[in-house]
Amino acid sequence: MRVPAPAAFVSLVTSFVLAAHVVLAQAPAPSPAPAPSSSAAAPDQAKKDDARVRFERGLAHFDRGEWSAALAEFLSSRAAFPTRAATKNAGICLRKEGRFDEALEMYESLLREFPDLPPADKQFADKEIEELRGSIGTLEISGAETGADIVVDGRSRGTYPLAAPMRISAGSHVVRVYKSGFLPFETRVDVAGRQNVVVASKLAALTQSGRLRVTEQGGRALDVVVDNVVVGKTPWEGSLAAGDHVVVLRGEGSLGTQPVSAPVALNQTTPLTLNAEELEASTRIDPTPGGASVRIDGVLVGRGVWDGKLRVGAHRVEVAAEGFLPTQRDLTLAKGQREVLVVKLDVDPASPLWAAKHPSVFVIEIVGALALSPGIGGDVAGCSGSCASGLPLGGKGVLHAGYELGSGLGFSIDGGYMALFSTVTDRSATVLPKGRPPNAGTASDKLRLSGLTLGASAFFHRGETWPLTVRLGIGAFLGSVNDARTGTFTTSPAGIPPNAPYNVAVTESQSGTFLYAAPEVRIGRRLGDHFELSIGVEAMVLTSLSQPKWGDKNRLTASPNPATQAGDGDAVFGPQALTGSFILVLAPGIGARYEF
Repeated sequence: MRVPAPAAFVSLVTSFVLAAHVVLAQAPAPSPAPAPSSSAAAPDQAKKDDARVRFERGLAHFDRGEWSAALAEFLSSRAAFPTRAATKNAGICLRKEGRFDEALEMYESLLREFPDLPPADKQFADKEIEELRGSIGTLEISGAETGADIVVDGRSRGTYPLAAPMRISAGSHVVRVYKSGFLPFETRVDVAGRQNVVVASKLAALTQSGRLRVTEQGGRALDVVVDNVVVGKTPWEGSLAAGDHVVVLRGEGSLGTQPVSAPVALNQTTPLTLNAEELEASTRIDPTPGGASVRIDGVLVGRGVWDGKLRVGAHRVEVAAEGFLPTQRDLTLAKGQREVLVVKLDVDPASPLWAAKHPSVFVIEIVGALALSPGIGGDVAGCSGSCASGLPLGGKGVLHAGYELGSGLGFSIDGGYMALFSTVTDRSATVLPKGRPPNAGTASDKLRLSGLTLGASAFFHRGETWPLTVRLGIGAFLGSVNDARTGTFTTSPAGIPPNAPYNVAVTESQSGTFLYAAPEVRIGRRLGDHFELSIGVEAMVLTSLSQPKWGDKNRLTASPNPATQAGDGDAVFGPQALTGSFILVLAPGIGARYEF
């Protein structure tokens, strides 16, 4: 759902406030019958007042985008005294939190409980329902024992058999089916929008077990929740599979216990006495991947989403999953606070799990980069006095076509083009006339080093959302250097006329071949299953096999008037290296990669 623009948002919130106050302020219309006593009316008014206070708190959180806290207040307001505004806002918050199936139920409640909705609200609810249906699938349980409890992401969804497939938000979920006397069944399922998934959950009889006895220290009768399933009331005793289990007591309001670990030994009875207390804070832990294990204060509370009440104060949450790097978060809960903790684990690149989960793929990658060099070297680059030499700049493009193994190691064939431009001005130079003394002067050169790159490379590519690529390429650079040279020189004392200034302008191109080695590192961002954008830098080191040199291919006349061939006559510059034996090129750039 799109977030409203500021003006629309203010209007939306204002309508919620007005609607809530109108509904909450309306008392039942007086009837001809005798009015109820003040003692009977007082509880109803108290509930309305409490609903109003909680609704206004919810609006404050809503305005700040604190969806979880706002949802808690709107649900509490509904529980005290249902209004269409609180119901509508609760649906918005549920959708913001990605709880699409619960949001759909809330909007359906809005239409069902308030049939006289204003047209705008009814249109809004209808639109939300239609959109949410695209983000919701259905889940069927088959093969379980009659009366078995079904728990999805720690939330009870009824007993087997269900009257109809349960609606469930698109995404990854942990499904648990439990019945006393049987081994519990647990699996993770991925459900897409509008998809129906059937889970076969045949329960095996519990042949080897221990027993757990749970009592409440004060003797109170509270619900006993074992592994997210309500199994009875305290005092309770039952058979469980040997191993660790998590136990919680739940009572009226906020009365209960935090999760505790209960190790059950084979053929033994484990006594567990818990002291119920007021748990005045709560949290929802939403891990990715969905089947990650969650520990709270050292107690393993299950896999996937966990939602429950905790003591006020500091807590430590630990989340782990195979193939991912474990993480821990510290949170401090205040009285009445509800915190939603979204934990996304990073992939562990060293885990062998990913070798099987990343199939081998063909890869095409295109990279465009800025090319820059400290200098291309050669006799032309030397500067002294008033000479100035510009930093060589240009561009580079390359196409990699290769094959990547499931381990992330890959090989490619590489082809591309590179060009570098450099200028040297007012360098000291000489012209060499035939049979005459050298003519001194200054020259300026506009250099262009350009050509094709052909080679191969080996690379390692690993990562999910932000993949890293390290590459080493080798190959040949088949290039040429174009030198557009101008200058001003003076004829020799023996020239006709002697010591006369003259200008030259000549262009020459010489080919050269270089070997190159090119280490490169890139960081990418995946945009879908096959496409990736990246940024990175390559360092290309070129070694000359055939160094391009000035060859005096074009005629040069050392004369103020070349048409008359006066002055010193025909002349040459002589052989001069246009590049050095080694050239370093740095190429920072962006790339696009596609796997198929």
